[in-house]
Amino acid sequence: MNLKEYSAKILSFINSTDFAKALLITGGLVIPILTGYLLDALSIGLAIGTGVMFSSPSTVTGSLKNKRIGIIISAFLGALISLIGSYIPEVYWIQLPYLGISMFALSLLSVYGFRASLIGFAGLFAVVLSFANLSASGLSPIERSVLILIGGIWYLVLTLIYDLIAPKKQVEELLETAIGLCASYIEARGAFLKQATDRDTGLNRLFTIQSEFNEHLEKLREILLINRHASGTSSYYRKRFLILGELVDLSELSLTSPIPPRKMHDVLKNYPEQLEAFIQLNKAQSESLKRIAHTNLKKHDVNLSPLDTALKNTAQALERYLENNAWDSNYLVVKNLYELQEKQAQRIFSIADLLDRNKSIKSTKSDSTHEVEHFITKQDYSFQLILQNLNRDSPIFRHAFRIAVTAILGFGLGSFFEVQNPYWILLTIVVIMRPGYGLTKQRSQHRIMGTLLGAAVATGIVYIFQDDKMLFRILAILSFILAQASLQKNYRTGALFITLSIIFAYALLKPDVLLVIQFRVIDTAMGAGLAALANAFLWPTKEAKTLKQNLSESLIANRDYLKAIESHYETKEEIALPYKMARKKAFLATAALNAGVQRLLQEPKKTEKLTGKLYELAVLNHAFVGGLASIGTYLRGHNVTRMDDAFHNYTAPIYKNMNTAVQLLEDTMSNPEAVTDSEAYFGNLSFKEKNEQLFETHILSEQLESLKKLSEQFNKQLKNLKG
Repeated sequence: MNLKEYSAKILSFINSTDFAKALLITGGLVIPILTGYLLDALSIGLAIGTGVMFSSPSTVTGSLKNKRIGIIISAFLGALISLIGSYIPEVYWIQLPYLGISMFALSLLSVYGFRASLIGFAGLFAVVLSFANLSASGLSPIERSVLILIGGIWYLVLTLIYDLIAPKKQVEELLETAIGLCASYIEARGAFLKQATDRDTGLNRLFTIQSEFNEHLEKLREILLINRHASGTSSYYRKRFLILGELVDLSELSLTSPIPPRKMHDVLKNYPEQLEAFIQLNKAQSESLKRIAHTNLKKHDVNLSPLDTALKNTAQALERYLENNAWDSNYLVVKNLYELQEKQAQRIFSIADLLDRNKSIKSTKSDSTHEVEHFITKQDYSFQLILQNLNRDSPIFRHAFRIAVTAILGFGLGSFFEVQNPYWILLTIVVIMRPGYGLTKQRSQHRIMGTLLGAAVATGIVYIFQDDKMLFRILAILSFILAQASLQKNYRTGALFITLSIIFAYALLKPDVLLVIQFRVIDTAMGAGLAALANAFLWPTKEAKTLKQNLSESLIANRDYLKAIESHYETKEEIALPYKMARKKAFLATAALNAGVQRLLQEPKKTEKLTGKLYELAVLNHAFVGGLASIGTYLRGHNVTRMDDAFHNYTAPIYKNMNTAVQLLEDTMSNPEAVTDSEAYFGNLSFKEKNEQLFETHILSEQLESLKKLSEQFNKQLKNLKG
């Protein structure tokens, strides 16, 4: 990385919402604490700052309304738990049950989604601090709780001011990230086109990018749809909403191929000139999207001439193919691939035009308010959801149980060995433990590495500048800002700066700071070790079982997607809401399955055999949704003929096989018989008449035949899995 790229990366970090949030949290803490210090009321300032800390986790990307509700609930929860904790006597047989019950109950809030899990974390943080004996601060428990609540309100005011100053910041950042991820996905697909990567490495990269891309699209969709209600016909939000649509279509196009990828590679390798043209076009598409993300969104013009040139070069390569080769099935593959790539390029040009501030958009037909509501994923907040998860099969229940037991064990060991700050062990456990084994293990490693590195750096600085209080104040604030800005993106870096900020804060208060560093390392190592051991051996969550459920949901969503495609083929009508909804659900279900695969690959080696089988099923599912996207894209872009009977003859056995696969995954069938009928439903291709029907017959027969074979392989693999 050269100096220019490094500077651009630092500038991007400073301009990010994560950095802005870090500044808000730091300002929310420093202002009341500094004011309290100057007015000789430090305990009041600390209590208000504590309220800011409790409220800050829930300010993640998403709807502003939900963000504000999350801040208020976190503040109330933190104040209530602090009040209760103040009256818990320092008697182990009372403290330990209270610790376990509160940890379990607060961890269960994760059933209500990610933001609710962060509100639960605020509560867990409050429980941990109640064991730090902070009540001995000169304030009564009620006074301290009220001040914590005031701290939450103070932080809410700061976020409201920021949202007024930069109302579009999170939309622009989400959009930039989504466009960048789309570029990375196209690039990863291109690696398969030129066969520059082995299958597993390439697929793992595709799975990771696809999961993150769909997650960003879902967040962007929620924010834009809610803002659309609020802003009405605002040109800004209309343009962003249209860009979202282009990105969704682009994600569908990027999955497509005229025939199954393996067969396509066999065809293209015989035509190196055309293959190289497609590789260069793919590269130009990816680079153009990256330019749009990093240039157009920064109010500068973007140069897309390389993409236009690559498109023309590919068209010329196609013409040269016809000059030297006969009109045959291979030509249909190359021609269809060009059409798909051309549509993909047009989507990129459209995104650039929509972001061009010098161009106005024509009035477009928009979805009705009723239709728009269907695209917002609504969270169920009923108490019934808690009751449904009170069983050993629920990953959230297992996680809540584990964190409760581990917290009791951690605090008990800390007290037994009389470590300086046993609540540091608790805090490490709360921060590190996650429902999945892999993520907890990774966070444990990063926490220890970040703490050790932070302790080493802090030791050197404290040793050299022992009495420089002003330097310690500045470093404590800067470290805290960088810690808050880094935690979501790079936990190891966040842990490093958290350690630095804590040590520099202690250096201002205690002369024996080197001893504090020593205890900090020991307590963190104990907490991280307990968290990792608990996730590995204490009622561990079996990712394989969760993945089976994800696979079942993905198969059902793909089946519905196929039904929507078939319905569209029969009616030949304009793209309708059911098709869009089915496509969205299929893509989200596939992304959830791919994320599950990544978690499964991080589990212990003893599950390696099972992991391999489930991984192959996920690969089949990825190929299946790619085939569906290929058919859907073709039908939407062409005036197709009516071959409904032939289409239905293909889909009927596919539906049967998919239903059988779902029943196998849900353990409701013991002896499946896959449907293996393989008649030539569309008949033989004749190249005498060069017409659109020939293209249609070719792509539909190839893709539907592939889908039928994939559905048969699902059943075969699942039978092996059960065996």
